[in-house]
Amino acid sequence: MSPVVSTASAEALKLPSVEAPSLEGISVRVPTPDDLTEEDLLRAFHEKRRALATTRERQQGESLEMGDDVQLNIVGYCDGKLIPFSARFGMTTELAPIEALPGFCEALVEGGKVGESMQMALVLPDTYPVESLQGKPARFLVDIVAARQVTMLPETSSEFLEKLGMGGTLEEVMVNLREELEDELAGQLWVQAQNLVLDEVARRTPVELPRAVVDEELRRRWVQAEGQAMVEYQFDVEEQQEALRGWLTDPTTRADAERRLHIGIALKAVTEAEKLQLTPEKLEELIRTYMEPFGFTAEDVHAALRETPETTKRLTELAWYLLAVEYVMNKAKVTFEGAEAG
Repeated sequence: MSPVVSTASAEALKLPSVEAPSLEGISVRVPTPDDLTEEDLLRAFHEKRRALATTRERQQGESLEMGDDVQLNIVGYCDGKLIPFSARFGMTTELAPIEALPGFCEALVEGGKVGESMQMALVLPDTYPVESLQGKPARFLVDIVAARQVTMLPETSSEFLEKLGMGGTLEEVMVNLREELEDELAGQLWVQAQNLVLDEVARRTPVELPRAVVDEELRRRWVQAEGQAMVEYQFDVEEQQEALRGWLTDPTTRADAERRLHIGIALKAVTEAEKLQLTPEKLEELIRTYMEPFGFTAEDVHAALRETPETTKRLTELAWYLLAVEYVMNKAKVTFEGAEAG
């Protein structure tokens, strides 16, 4: 059995061809970001403490506590139908109150045990992301696959401060942590600049995307996020189709898929018009550049590129995309509000 497959023909799924857009005069201005808040600092500090915490695997049948790391399978239902985007399998998270789903974690602590399944009834909040479900009663089925007890060191203890290595006092740690977050924010601003430039490139590349093409893109994403796991957990075809419909009909998800496809088509036209070349050396350079921030070494990149033909194909497609983005960004003028450089 496999996830719901596309019924569209290969011809219907063919991407439209377009003329390469002009890259002359592309100029974007990145707005000044919001200042870091005390909440931002406290959240980052909390994650630092958890990273240095000691853990213990909870045994089968053991109860849960707030602060545990838990691995869950979750499916939600409302009005007798599967809630769009609610199917999560193997999800690992800290057991802490969730603003978008109040009462969920509290119910797990009250009645959940490792290795068991439970059912909980909740009322979806007025701020729930799916507008049509706001304020409605819902039912969630949860498998508690595994859990780890997390014990954090006292935040002012010398042992914690020494392991953290960000200062000898809590005040010094917070100063250094703010600087670290500001560096991360600078990286996020460059990502925002890329998005603004790519949106402009897409705007200069008019194209009408066939509905079948967008549907297939959404189906592929659904298969990766939910579909394959739904097959493994023996959900029937009707429930699979119901889950997929949630992806196909959600306006935000659909708009994002259309944007990504539009940008991809425009960049493909640029690579062809400019006769960009992806040499083996450039391939490794691009993959390494974008993988190193996630802790991958040059050896990891070599191994990934040779792992399987399918992996090599995916990484090569990614490298072509990165090559085109690099070329376009070199043509654009980027100005950051509040900064002199452009």
